[in-house]
Amino acid sequence: MAGYYHYFSFGLKSYIDRLLVRVREEVFQVFITVLQPRLDSSILDVGASADDHLSSNHFEKRYPHTSRVCALGIDHVPALMRQFPGLTVVRGDACALPFATASFDFVYSHAVIEHLGSRERQAAFLREALRVARHGVLVTTPNRWHPIESHTGLPLLHYLPPAVYRPIYRALGKRMYASEETLNLLSSRQMLRLLGGLHVPIHQVRLHSVRWLGINSSLVLVILKG
Repeated sequence: MAGYYHYFSFGLKSYIDRLLVRVREEVFQVFITVLQPRLDSSILDVGASADDHLSSNHFEKRYPHTSRVCALGIDHVPALMRQFPGLTVVRGDACALPFATASFDFVYSHAVIEHLGSRERQAAFLREALRVARHGVLVTTPNRWHPIESHTGLPLLHYLPPAVYRPIYRALGKRMYASEETLNLLSSRQMLRLLGGLHVPIHQVRLHSVRWLGINSSLVLVILKG
């Protein structure tokens, strides 16, 4: 997804850059305060990137114990290792994680699940995250019902059925996000419905949100394992 962070125009780049960092910082603080990792906790970050945007790999930039983090991405392994000495980097599929059961204390993933394709694949990712995590999982995604679609910067069109708005995206030059395989947005209800199929006890689930323009813009799903 080269150029992922260059979807906004309208002369708002500086504002959007700061906004993206703020969102990721709020998510990071949820991870720290709710999951409360210890100094020796092992963490899998699903969705690391070699993009040089200000907000890229915010978790690795902020977490002080990088040697306890394994970052999984689809490419750019050498670049990530150069950027974060001591970080373990693995190339792999988020829906079929190449790790044994209970390999990590926590799994963290920021804004990846909406890019995995069908609801079945999204559920498979959550199932895999729960499998490899001993104590907890944090997964974020943009809120389907925020009026501004965060990947394209376009307002309201994503409120239409996918069969209607995806051709419009293509016509407007947003082909990268005009298919289910690259962008399948989730609401809080749809996120929780995915968990229902995995039989996760409701007392283990917390749903936080990050607000932008006074409306929930990002959903932060936290699953606490017993």
